Amino acid sequence: MISLIVDFRSGPPSRLPEKRSNVDPLDSAGTDGVSLEMRKRQALLEAMGHEVAICSAYDWADFPISALEFDCEEVARMIRNLFGPGMMDFASEAELRGAFDVSVLELKPQLGKVIEHFGPHLIFIHNILSLPVHPVSTVSLTELLRETQIPCAAIHHDVLSEGAYEFTPTCNFAKSMLEGYYPPRMPNLRHWTINTRNKRALGEKGVDAEVIHDTMDFDQRLEPGEQARIRARLRAKYGIEPHDVVLFVGARIVPNKQTELAGHLTAVLQSLRQEMVGKKLYHGEVFSRKSRVVLVLAGRPERAFVDYQRRLFELFDTLKIAWRYAGDHVRPYRSEDEGLYALYPDLYAMADFVLYPTGWEGFGNQLLEAFAAGLPVAVFEYPVFKEDIAPKGVRVVSLGDTLLAERDSVGLVQAPLEVLTRAAREIMTILTSPEKFRSIIDHNTMVGKRYFGFDVLRAHLHDVMSWASSLN
Repeated sequence: MISLIVDFRSGPPSRLPEKRSNVDPLDSAGTDGVSLEMRKRQALLEAMGHEVAICSAYDWADFPISALEFDCEEVARMIRNLFGPGMMDFASEAELRGAFDVSVLELKPQLGKVIEHFGPHLIFIHNILSLPVHPVSTVSLTELLRETQIPCAAIHHDVLSEGAYEFTPTCNFAKSMLEGYYPPRMPNLRHWTINTRNKRALGEKGVDAEVIHDTMDFDQRLEPGEQARIRARLRAKYGIEPHDVVLFVGARIVPNKQTELAGHLTAVLQSLRQEMVGKKLYHGEVFSRKSRVVLVLAGRPERAFVDYQRRLFELFDTLKIAWRYAGDHVRPYRSEDEGLYALYPDLYAMADFVLYPTGWEGFGNQLLEAFAAGLPVAVFEYPVFKEDIAPKGVRVVSLGDTLLAERDSVGLVQAPLEVLTRAAREIMTILTSPEKFRSIIDHNTMVGKRYFGFDVLRAHLHDVMSWASSLN
């Protein structure tokens, strides 16, 4: 069967991409969770014997369409007039609608040519039909699906009802778009989402969606020798000694990730470091008086949140913690000659403990990466974690689920000191107890394989392919 996967952005092919001219250094560049999930679907489908291609805004896609990029002025202009404070760039609703229709007439034929050329029996669409960050692409794809009647599996990673997203229509045209297109309904369209909260929210709109969580290939890890080589090389690159403790954050540098909590937790752990001095760490090195606790950030930024990144880094300096930013050298592939590394599994190789302080996630890709990398994790208990992940029995260090009511002087969130102190002591116990460390990672690997492994994704793909075959 021939399958086409479509999204705004995508990760590169498994081979090192030669074409990457339109990948902006100030975006997630294929390292975001949606891009990662697309690549996993592609890899499994190809392993199952199917032909697969990806269509996205990036040059490295099989079918690149630059107009699919949402982080540009043309799309931003449309969004602020549809869902912003009001129509500021158009004289009337009719003028806004006319401009919108012109944009659809430009994008729709480009998507149509891809479909005609590749001839898919099934189309996977990620997020475009659930989140109005680029409404022109949503309408263009929906019209093509209605016209061609090609079976489509829509994976809704994010939905309108989530707390992270607010879209207030400025006019009846915008309101009708939200009601009719997010998501659209048609016989050849089947809906999936990544958590039970989204399933309930879609159900309230009359859309029956099935849940398919994010997944990981828990059997694909770095070989021990390779892991040790990359660990040593990366630690040397960032001036980190073998006896230092690395607390690692792999999530993107955006506000909902609450990375400031990682800085505060590092500061607390640093203040308690004397309790570890002289003790042997889980890997055999001794934590000495010269050892440091180092926070490493490997997540890439987003253009819209450069100010958040600035305030975050200033906080780390104010806290006087040892920290390194590795995001400039992170790509969705490894190219050691260029000094570039993949987030997973490469950057995780330098870590001792993963911090996941996010306040809102559709699921939690970096959490699964930590489990697959064989590392313990400290987690702020965001809603989806509590409902979809914690009940499976994973073992983590809790950062609680409550922030202080007041933000700091620059608008960053804060957690209760007693919660951070308790978590820091628990982290120290795990780091200096090899048996406890091994027990935790073995347990989480077992749980991860059972509930979030590739066998789960493979079963989902068999199901959707069978459904598509019945319609063709």
